[in-house]
Amino acid sequence: MESPLPLVGVRVIDLSSFLSGPMATHTLGELGAEIIKVEPPGGDPTRAGTGLTPGAAPSPFWTALHRDRRSVVLDLKQAAGVQALRDLVAGADVLVENFRPGVTARLGIGPAALAAANPRLIYCSITGYGADGPGAGRPATDGPIQAASGALELAGVPVPLTVGDLTGGATAAQAVLAALYARERTGRGCHIDLSLAECLMQWLAVTDRSGVLSPPTTLVLEGSDGATLLVQTPMHFRARLLGLLADTPGGATFAADPRWATPDGPRAHVDDFVDGARRVFATKTVGEWVALLDAAGIPAARVLTLAEALDDPQAQHRGSAGWLDLPDGERARVVRSPFVIDRHRRDATSAPPVLGEGTEEVLRMVAGYDDARLAAARGAGAW
Repeated sequence: MESPLPLVGVRVIDLSSFLSGPMATHTLGELGAEIIKVEPPGGDPTRAGTGLTPGAAPSPFWTALHRDRRSVVLDLKQAAGVQALRDLVAGADVLVENFRPGVTARLGIGPAALAAANPRLIYCSITGYGADGPGAGRPATDGPIQAASGALELAGVPVPLTVGDLTGGATAAQAVLAALYARERTGRGCHIDLSLAECLMQWLAVTDRSGVLSPPTTLVLEGSDGATLLVQTPMHFRARLLGLLADTPGGATFAADPRWATPDGPRAHVDDFVDGARRVFATKTVGEWVALLDAAGIPAARVLTLAEALDDPQAQHRGSAGWLDLPDGERARVVRSPFVIDRHRRDATSAPPVLGEGTEEVLRMVAGYDDARLAAARGAGAW
């Protein structure tokens, strides 16, 4: 049966490191694309010493992000390495990189140079602040991106989820998909220039700033069993919550407090509202509360770790988790692709590759290298 995944047959060259670019190519891979990761001779720095040699187990971060791909080692500081990359690009559809502005031009692998090797190439650049402008060359990691885009002002502290990188990765995958669609009509590739700060500002522009994620609208409470749940009650749900609590032993007095009769009352007396809700919720287990809240149509959920979330009956029913065999004989539990297309979801099929294990095979398959050409490239320092 032919795979329903839309990117089967699409070949992606991944020159990126850390998180934004690899997240983009990971997403494209889950949609069926073939991912070829090009690394320097010392390996991607985020390997952190794992998966460098046969039998070495990759880190959980590396396993989550870099499975189902091949590793090619090329030294892009050598002319032979650059030529090998050009030869690979000639047989590719997409290239993703997240070097600082100016690096690819200096190496001779910028968009114009590689378009000469393959006019149909979709070249996606991800930078912190954009490819040009007075701030283009500034160092960029997730914390400064959060500060410069408005996320830190909104949250008060850096968000522990690396939202700048993840937003950039998600946007890059969307842009590549759109560019592939456009190429079907025009026959031409393009250069995508993405700024992490601009990608995150797009999300922040539509973020609710009315306090929907803060008390009293959102409450994080403990049940009698010490477990924790989150209850979210925007204004149209709050009366429903108070009605439920009024029927709960010990909750009638709290629910009847006249201060909660108006929409602004709980916010004006937020500490009292939270303290009262905390006392009521401490009378039942979290499991009991979730059942009651679900029945009343009130948004709520038990607070889980990722591992617990994958054990949840809904995730189990959906098959959200899978197992991956690692080179050291161990098995790693991984989150499966979220894309279910015609009832098909891609499995995590292979562990992250050992550094450079696919170099010669990929050059043979994609660029048509024979033994003599491989020997010449190797001798010239291509890898």
